[in-house]
Amino acid sequence: MKFIKYLILSCAICLASCQDIDDLQKDPAAILNPSADLVLAGILLKSYDAPWSTDHRHNQFMTQNEAYYDGQAYGWTTGSFEVYETLRNVSRMEIEAAKIGDLGLPYMALAKFFKAYFYSRATEMFGDVPMSEAMMGVADANFKPKYDSQKDIYIQVLKLLDEANSDLTPLVAKKATVSSDFVYNGDLAKWQKLVNSFKLRVLMGLSKRADDTPELNVRQQFSAIVGSPEKYPLILTNADNFQILYNTFNTYPLWPTNGVVIKTDKRNTLGATYTDIAKTTRDPRLLIVASPAEAFKNNADVYQRYAGGKTGDLQSTLLDQAGKGLLSMINFDYWETSAAGVPAIQLGAHEVNLIIAEAINRGWLQGNAADYYKNGITESMKFYGVSQTSIDAFLTQNAYPGNTAAGLNKILEQQYMAFFENSGRQAFYMNRRTGIPKFDIGQSNSNNNQIPVRWAYPTSEYSTNEVNVKASIQSQFGGADTQNVTMWLIK
Repeated sequence: MKFIKYLILSCAICLASCQDIDDLQKDPAAILNPSADLVLAGILLKSYDAPWSTDHRHNQFMTQNEAYYDGQAYGWTTGSFEVYETLRNVSRMEIEAAKIGDLGLPYMALAKFFKAYFYSRATEMFGDVPMSEAMMGVADANFKPKYDSQKDIYIQVLKLLDEANSDLTPLVAKKATVSSDFVYNGDLAKWQKLVNSFKLRVLMGLSKRADDTPELNVRQQFSAIVGSPEKYPLILTNADNFQILYNTFNTYPLWPTNGVVIKTDKRNTLGATYTDIAKTTRDPRLLIVASPAEAFKNNADVYQRYAGGKTGDLQSTLLDQAGKGLLSMINFDYWETSAAGVPAIQLGAHEVNLIIAEAINRGWLQGNAADYYKNGITESMKFYGVSQTSIDAFLTQNAYPGNTAAGLNKILEQQYMAFFENSGRQAFYMNRRTGIPKFDIGQSNSNNNQIPVRWAYPTSEYSTNEVNVKASIQSQFGGADTQNVTMWLIK
C-alpha cells in the first residue's frame, strides 16, 4: 500500500505546476523550504485511508483466510505516532503560508482543519497524547512534550474547527483558492463543508460525554451547526464527498489488479457481519460489491446466493470454506468498472446524514430523523449505482421505526453498512462507542476473546519521553498501557 501513497503524491506534485520543477533547478535549496501548496499535497496524502486494508478486516467487512497474510485476530498491541510527522508538515505549511501574505490565508485556514483532523486521529487511537507541546521541539528545544488529557484535546480540536470555519467564510466569498489540491481542486466552499461535517463526526464520537462534560457543549454545538446551514454548510450529497480519486493511467494502486481482488482469488472474502445484515435487510448494495458464493449461485433467492466468513473463525476454517465455494468474494467487475476504479471515501454524505439522524434520535436537536435516515441510505446507494426503484423498495422494507432504541439501532446498522470499505476505522470506532453491530468473536481471536478498544503507546515513547508517557498512563489507566483499557472518550 505504500506504493499507492507514493504514486498519488507524485501525481499531486506534478499537478502543482511544471514551473515548480524549474524553480527547484534554479534554486536547489528550495527543496528545504517547499511552497505551501506542495506541503498541502503531502498532507492530503496522509489524510487518506485505503480500502481493502487490515482496518477493514477489523471493521469485519472482510476476512483473510491464508495464514501467510495477517488475519483478523485483533492481536495488535502498540500503535504508531506517525501522525506527528504529518503535523510537523502542517506547521511547515503555516510557516510557508505566512510568507505570502493574503495568498497564504487559505492554507492557514486549512492548517487549522488538519491539526484538528490529525490530533483527533491520534487521541481516538490512544487516549491522552501530546498536543499543546507537541510541536515545540525545534522552536523551543522541547523534545519531551507532556501528554494532554483527552478532554482538553477535544476542547482544542473543536475550537480549531470553529476557527477554520470562520476563517474560510470570507475566503469562500472572495473565491480564494489553493493549489495542489487533488481532492477538491482548490474549491474552498467544499473544504468548508468538510470542516463542519468533520466537526459533527467528532461531536458524535463524544456521545458518551454529551451529558457530563459541560466544557464541550456537545449537544449545543451539534445543534448549532445543523440549525445554521448558511453559517455551517455541510456535506449532504455525494458531490461534496471527501474522497480520493484514482488516476486512469496506472492501475497498480487499485488493489484488484495487483492480484488481491481478482476473480480467481479466494483469500479475501466478504465478512459475515456485513453479509448477514445485508441478507436480512435485502440490501441491494450486497449484489453490487460482492459475487455470489459458487456453491449457492443457483439459489432461487438472489440474496441467499451470498455468504460471508465469520471473523471469529480460524483461517484454516475460512480457507476450507472458500475452497468449497461457500463464501462470497469481492466483485471485481464492480471495483474495476473503469481504469480509475471506485473512489475511496474518507468522509461522505451518507455519514453526515446518518449522524444527524442519530443526534435527533438522541434528543440533541429537533428535526425529522426519518428524513436524514432516508437521505443517508439514499446517498450511499447512489454511490454504488443502485437504481432509485431499488432504493425506494429498500426504504419501504426498512423504514425508520421512530426515535426509540430500535430506531437508534437501525440508524447505526445502516451507518455500518454505508461504511463498507471506506472511511478508515470509523466502523470500528462506532462499534466501540455503541456496540452496534455485534462483532463476531471466536477461535481466531488472540486477545482473550475481546475486541481491543485502543492501541498501546509506541515503545519509542518509553525511551524518548518516558516520564511523560508513564505519568499519562498512570493518570488514565492506573499504570496499565494495554489495548484493553478504557479511555475517557468511551467510559
